[in-house]
Amino acid sequence: MFRLLFITIFIIPITIHAQQSASISYKQAIALLLKNNFDIQIAKNNATIADVQNNYGSAGFLPKLDFNAGTALANNKTKQEFASGLKVNQSGVISQNINVGAFLTWTIFDGMKMFATKERLNLLEQQGELSMKLEMEQQIHQLTLLYYETVKQEQLIKGIQSLMQVSEVRIKLYQKKLDIGAGANVELLQAKLDFNAQKSNLLTQKSLLGEYKSNLLTMLKADASSSFEVDTIFEFESVKNLEEIKQKIEQSNESVMFAKRNLQVQTQALKELQSLTLPKLGLTSSYNFARAENAAGFALLNQNLGYNLGLNVSWNIFNGFNTKNQIKVGKYALQNSQIEIEKMKFTFYNDAFASYQRLLNDQEILNLEEENIKLAQEALNISLERLKVGLGNYLEIKESQSSYEAAITRLVSARYNLKQSETTIKKLMGTLINVGS
Repeated sequence: MFRLLFITIFIIPITIHAQQSASISYKQAIALLLKNNFDIQIAKNNATIADVQNNYGSAGFLPKLDFNAGTALANNKTKQEFASGLKVNQSGVISQNINVGAFLTWTIFDGMKMFATKERLNLLEQQGELSMKLEMEQQIHQLTLLYYETVKQEQLIKGIQSLMQVSEVRIKLYQKKLDIGAGANVELLQAKLDFNAQKSNLLTQKSLLGEYKSNLLTMLKADASSSFEVDTIFEFESVKNLEEIKQKIEQSNESVMFAKRNLQVQTQALKELQSLTLPKLGLTSSYNFARAENAAGFALLNQNLGYNLGLNVSWNIFNGFNTKNQIKVGKYALQNSQIEIEKMKFTFYNDAFASYQRLLNDQEILNLEEENIKLAQEALNISLERLKVGLGNYLEIKESQSSYEAAITRLVSARYNLKQSETTIKKLMGTLINVGS
């Protein structure tokens, strides 16, 4: 009977999904996170900004066309004397000027700077996508740990509830013995104290569960008053070998990929600096209409309509070695970025080794604790049955309950630790972002 009780209360909820209408699975939580999370929304907008800025106009390929128009009206007193002897001395002279023109400037060659700039913009757009993925990865990492912390708490609560049912059975047995004069009041009191202690612990753990759920709702941008349940299971994937983990770090770790893309961006920025040492060739063109009218003076009307076309060449020969020094600095910055990538990979490789060893240890510990919970359940069942037939005593059942409680705590902690190690390795491999797909 009691064996069935333990299986129903503790084991089954751990190994199957909770059958509740308001439950949120891990994958559903990830989908909501990617859709609603504030930080991810900001990262997506930043990626869109990089996409909008990546165009040929920003790179300098396209010409610039301006349109200007203006008019002026004047009323002057004019006094003029010309070499021919003509004299003008008149008040209230009205003059009007009209200017309309379209002006085109187009850089034809700028030392290949525009090509380097366009490639840099391409890379910045890709970097914007990687930056968004990095934010998504970070948020998924936090959500994963928080979600399974909640699952751990749910399992711990179910274990406490199973212990409370045992204490309720003890109270009934001790009360029955006391009623027939075969028991001691101290046993009943101790059983009630144990029950109250478990109830107090249950309330504390439920309060922690409420905090975890509140943090989950915040990450998912959901109403804090929303009610939901998480799956009461831990899902684990097969253990990867260390070499595969290292390969993934090189190929798909988001931080490494971002750093590599940043190195490419700096390479193009250096090419832009180097372009300053070459001459620039530009095309200028305009189409103008100008009209000036004067009521008095030598020129009563002056009007022009037409276009002009020109080329200009500029070349900075010397600017105090500023460009040369900037190029030197750019090369050293490039070397530093390369060193940073190697440093990052070296750190991640060491992290992978430590995480892999920890994962193997966590797996062994979990296997051991899965066996221990069965032994603790069996011991508690025997102690309870002995108590029913009058062979057991308070100390025996108390010890069995304590052992069972400790086994529950170690088991759920072992499950969470294994999930934590697995999540860390996924992040190192750059595969964590694929969990919701």
